Amino acid sequence: MELTLEELNKTIMEMRTKGYLTEALKLADQGLLVALESNNYPYAMDLYYQKILVHHSLGDTLSMVSLIHEYEAICQDYGTTKDLMQYHLVMSLIYDLVGIREKTVEMTKKSIAYAQELQDPIMLVRCHNNLCYLEVEKGCTKEALQAGLLAREYNKSLARTMPDLAKLHDIRINNNLADVYILEGDFITGKALLDRTLSSDIIHHHKREKVAALFGYGFLFEKQQKLEEAVFYYKQAIDLAQSYGDKPITKKVMRLLLNVLYQLDWRDEIFDVQREYIDLSEKMSVANLLQQVMNLEFKRQKEKLEKKAHYDPLTGVLNRHFLDYELQEWLNAAEITQSYVCITVLDVDYFKLFNDTHGHLFGDMILQLLANSLKDFLQDEDVEIIRYGGDEFILCLRHSQKDYIKTLVHNTHAYLLSLKLEQEQQSYPLRVSMGACVNNQKNYQYKELFEQADSCLYQAKANGRASCVLYELS
Repeated sequence: MELTLEELNKTIMEMRTKGYLTEALKLADQGLLVALESNNYPYAMDLYYQKILVHHSLGDTLSMVSLIHEYEAICQDYGTTKDLMQYHLVMSLIYDLVGIREKTVEMTKKSIAYAQELQDPIMLVRCHNNLCYLEVEKGCTKEALQAGLLAREYNKSLARTMPDLAKLHDIRINNNLADVYILEGDFITGKALLDRTLSSDIIHHHKREKVAALFGYGFLFEKQQKLEEAVFYYKQAIDLAQSYGDKPITKKVMRLLLNVLYQLDWRDEIFDVQREYIDLSEKMSVANLLQQVMNLEFKRQKEKLEKKAHYDPLTGVLNRHFLDYELQEWLNAAEITQSYVCITVLDVDYFKLFNDTHGHLFGDMILQLLANSLKDFLQDEDVEIIRYGGDEFILCLRHSQKDYIKTLVHNTHAYLLSLKLEQEQQSYPLRVSMGACVNNQKNYQYKELFEQADSCLYQAKANGRASCVLYELS
């Protein structure tokens, strides 16, 4: 299955590179369904990313926004540095389309930072070229030129391994750099770059890039005060963008066309374009789209606050909020299904000595190692991991079989005893004591289960530490 998804992912990227967007979208839909059904989250994130980029190439902003929340949620739970890099790129595209410029730049720079960390050639090209475009929009030609030339250098490296993709990136870079040179008044260089775009042997497969070049010609002639020629190219750009339904670009070029028509005082054409522009604005429901993106931003900030309230910032596991406000519901669900429940209390032996000897930062690393190891070892189990306070953690386990829970508790303890913190060429083994109480499918009261588990922890300490004591309610 993974091999199939890997091949599918590569095929979709190749189809995007060649401009077969509709076919790529269909394959991405099929692949995403398979990846989600099989809980294959690494490929699911890649396929979400691919789908959103296809929708961007098609000018379908609404579809991009509709996918972003699911994509973001999986990235937060399972994402690697690569996934976060791609996520920030996607968000920069969405913020750009709705005109939130500061967030666009912020997300682009974050994606560049990740790309530099990973030395990802594709993303280094794309992100620096995007930054070139953003600096052009701000009128910062010096910064735009620097970003565009950097993108070109990275693209030379990319051409050695992925020549087809590099050829497409070359078109995009030339389009953006052309705008820079036109703004600087270097019309010859700007035109030469646009000529290279339209003479490319792949441009007929990439309508969005061709629209950008036609727009570039319109911009070039407008700056030279050759207004009738500017009208011709702006109209060509609009016709092509409309042919594949790219409303954001159509609207952008219409606005520039109107500016030129006002200078020419072509009143009949002004009236026609204005009417089209108003109709398009109504169809796009820009306010609604912007509201969706702002709702997404609000939801993200709300989730950050909730996470801060519910999760321990040092270890990333739940804090006592879960015990106070959510555990009883968790226990009620176990009672309804007649699952066995085990409350486990554990702590690090001689933790204070670690702090006193090596410092509190060292102690923090011990706690992070313990928490991350618990999350990894128990990732497939029905368990909640809570930092109770200091070096003490609580595990709340559910399962239909008592023997399974008992074995899991002992295996977890054995696994924790195998952990070592490697620091400054020295190895520090972890010693952990654990007390656990398994219920009898009758008692689902946390207080009684916890008190018994806590008593077992003290017994484990009395037994010489680094041991596990488990009690079964009869």
